[in-house]
Parts: sequence; C-alpha cells; structure tokens
Amino acid sequence: MTKRLWLLLTLAITLSVTTWQFLNKETAPAFDQSELLPGGEMTVKRLSHRSYVAAGRNVGRVKELDFWTGFSFFRDPWVIAPASTLDRDGLGPLFITRSCVTCHHDGGRGPMSSEGVHQPSSLLIRLGSTIENVNAIDPTYGGQIQPRSVKLLHPSIKKQPEPEAWLDLKYDIINGEFADGEAYKLYKPTYILTKFSLGPLAKDIGISPRYAPSIYGMGLLDAINESDLLVQEDPNDEDRNGISPRYNRVPDVITNQKDAIGRFGFKAKHPTLNQQVAAAFVGDIGITSPMFPNEECTNVQVGCQKVSKLGHPTGVEIPNKLLTLVNDFSAYIGVQPARNLENKTTQKGRSLFYQANCNQCHTPSYVTDSNYPLPELANQKIWPYTDLALHDMGEGLSDGITEFNANGQEWRTPPLWGIGLQRKLSSTARFLHDGRARSINEAILWHGGEAQQAKRHYINMSKAQRDALLLFIKSI
Repeated sequence: MTKRLWLLLTLAITLSVTTWQFLNKETAPAFDQSELLPGGEMTVKRLSHRSYVAAGRNVGRVKELDFWTGFSFFRDPWVIAPASTLDRDGLGPLFITRSCVTCHHDGGRGPMSSEGVHQPSSLLIRLGSTIENVNAIDPTYGGQIQPRSVKLLHPSIKKQPEPEAWLDLKYDIINGEFADGEAYKLYKPTYILTKFSLGPLAKDIGISPRYAPSIYGMGLLDAINESDLLVQEDPNDEDRNGISPRYNRVPDVITNQKDAIGRFGFKAKHPTLNQQVAAAFVGDIGITSPMFPNEECTNVQVGCQKVSKLGHPTGVEIPNKLLTLVNDFSAYIGVQPARNLENKTTQKGRSLFYQANCNQCHTPSYVTDSNYPLPELANQKIWPYTDLALHDMGEGLSDGITEFNANGQEWRTPPLWGIGLQRKLSSTARFLHDGRARSINEAILWHGGEAQQAKRHYINMSKAQRDALLLFIKSI
C-alpha cells in the first residue's frame, strides 16, 4: 500500500469515527409532554388531514364567530369596484390573485407553479436591488410583479391596466449521493420574466420568487416576546458555533418605528402579523386599507392610476372593522397536534435533530408574552422550531436581492410545526422559499452557508438515521 493511499484511508476512517461519535452523543434534552401540544392551548382540538383552518382550543365561542367571519374574507374572491357588494369589491387594478385562499390553500401552501410560461398565483415575484445594502424597487413595476389586471369599461379609461409580466420557469437536475451511496436528485430552478407590459426591468433590479407560506400559528409567533428573540442574536458569531443569527430591522407602519424587529415574510420584512396581513391585501390582491391606503401603481402605469381613481367610494377598500376580523382569523388559527411523537423511532429522530444542531436555528420552544394583547395567545408554551432570525443559507439558495437589512443569501428561519401534514393537505405543495424542494429531504439537502455543517451530518447519516430524523420532523 502506497503512503498516499494509506493517508487517504486513515483520513476516511477518522472522518467516519468522528461522524459516528457526533451522531451518538446524548445531547437532546429530555422529552417534554408539552411537545405533544405544539401550540399550547392554541393547539386545535382534533387532528385534521384535510385543512389547517381551525381555531385553537383556547378561543371562546364569541371570538370563534369573529374567526369564521374573518375566514370568509380570506376565502371568498374579491370583485372589481364599484360593485353591488361594497364589503368585497376593490380588486386590483393589478393583482396576483382574487383571494387569500388561492395562495394559502386550506391555511397551508397552494399549488406550486409548473414549468413553462404562465401567470403564477401561489408563487409571487418580488423585485429588489441586486446591490448589497441598497434598498430599491423597479421604477416601472414597483416592488412586486402583478401578473393579472382588471378590465373596467368606463369612458374615462383610454388605456386599461395590463398584466405586468409572465413567468418562465425551468428546472435543471443536480445529482448527488449520501455517504452510504444512496442517490438523490435536486431540482434547481431558473426564473425568467417575459411578456413585459412596459419593457424590461431597470438595471440592478433582480427577481426573488416567494412561494406563499402556511399561515397557521402566526398569532403565536407574533406573541413571542421580543427580548426572547433578541437574546438569540449573534451576528458576529461570538460563541464560535458557526451560526450567526440576526434580525431584520424594518419599518412599523403603525408606530412609525424605523427599526422594528422583522418576524414575517421569508426575509422578515414585516414586524407584526397585522402589518403582514394588510401588506398582503394591497400587494397581492390590490385591496387598500388604512394601513396601506394607496394602490401600488407606479408613475408610468397610467392605466393602473386611472382605474384606481374609480374604485371604492369610501377611499379604502377594506376598512379597519373588516381588516380586524381577518387579523383575528389569522391570529387564532390553531396549530395541529403532534403525531406519533412518542414513537421509539420518532424519538431517535428527535435525538438526531439536536445532535445535528438543527435546533441552533430552528429554536424548539418559547413561552409567549404574558402581556400579549390577545389573552388566548398569551403565556403559552409553544414548539414552533424557529428563531425567526435571518441566516446565511449559502449561494445555492441566494436570490441576490437586498430587502432592508437582509442580503441575497439570508433567509428567515421558517417554523417547522405542522410541516409533516403539508403534502397530505395538498399533493402539489412544495418546500423552501421558492417551492423548489419536492420533499423535506430535498429541502435539507439545499441547506448551505450556516447550515452547511448540519447538512453534512445529515448526508453522513445512515439510511435508518435519515428516516428517523425525517419522521421526527414530520411528526412535530
């Protein structure tokens, strides 16, 4: 045996032993029975494989009526204004979809866009600066592509608003294999905008596809005390664990605070649930509110501007009274109970989750703020598995877009609770911020940057260990 071959063999054995030792450390905390109710008293009463839409068990009958009324505004399509139904008109002039439920199917994720040229619905296209630390939107199309528009017959309308662009989606296959030789495939997307209504995007403006997320449990995420988030911030990795969480600092349109802690959106663009809901109304459906009273028409979109002036007679299209009902619906959606979490194999997967340091970003639990304004959500021990912080996820997941303090490679850690039901509710649902992953396994394999080490441990696991870890994630 040559000296070089001997060195390579020694290195391989050393790495194998190191990996084995790492994966067999008893580092997982003792199992807590509260893990069976991940939303605390806001966990729903009965497990459902059909819909995430159900009020948490802590919601009383009176507020549950408001919950279902708010759901009707989430579910039903909006129509063009002026219309006979003033409570549901004001669609557009430019929009992505007519209803919230189109993107958030049964409170989960909607159908993923297929390959080819089309007008996406569950997949929206955000626009932003490709220059780091520069926040900008496109002067022609604004901050988001609207692939649909209304047609309004009125003598003053000489030019109708037009769909801003269509999406051409393609995938390239990346082949790989685990350390034990099992092969896998990843699907790398390519996004090209086409059929522009007013010419191409401006220089240094790029696109960022965002696949609409699940919405259950968001009220509980809103109820986490800010101090419990900030204690996790470590932008300079002072503890030398390879993880450097930091929080996006974003405007709060209600308090006018310029550097509020972002919690919602894939890059944590919004600080509160109420702001996230109102922003989605105006950005995705074209419904104005007191929080966002102006349509998203740019100066060059003449047709959009004309139609917007013929809209709702009261000025805003969803008043505070109705917006509050939708906010209550969004806040009170309960979390599904854990499934088979005490199973022996699931518990092995739980240990592997901690041993691979997945919990460094996917923080398992919190106790919500005891002073949160909605008492049903206050002082609840919850298990969302997220720190809501930004993390560098590597070049493979980069969109190259700056969004407030977030750079192109940074994404907010998504919560994992209920993720195992996603494909049961919608067979077309996908994973990650742009829906490229067909399974949780593929989503893990796309991790890079700060999560590179955790992914490497996953790749080096045996088949039985990987299956156990995936079973745990699907059970929480």
